[in-house]
Amino acid sequence: MFGCGLPVCAISYSCIQEFDKVEKNGLLFSSLSELANELLMLFKGFPDEYNALKSLRNGALVMSSSARWDTEWEEHAKPLISEVS
Repeated sequence: MFGCGLPVCAISYSCIQEFDKVEKNGLLFSSLSELANELLMLFKGFPDEYNALKSLRNGALVMSSSARWDTEWEEHAKPLISEVS
């Protein structure tokens, strides 16, 4: 998801912080109510204003700039699929 610039709301577990930098490219939750609160906060003011979501999206784009989806596809997946077909 980060490679596409998509911020993530992920369930919190022991090593998730290696990928999800809280309040920079995503949010973590431990319960359904926490997830609901995060989603409400992210979409507050949508579609006119949704600053929290924009901020996380920008963070996801910056943090994944070296591993963009389209670049990884062209370099790794596409050649493998071409060999098989």
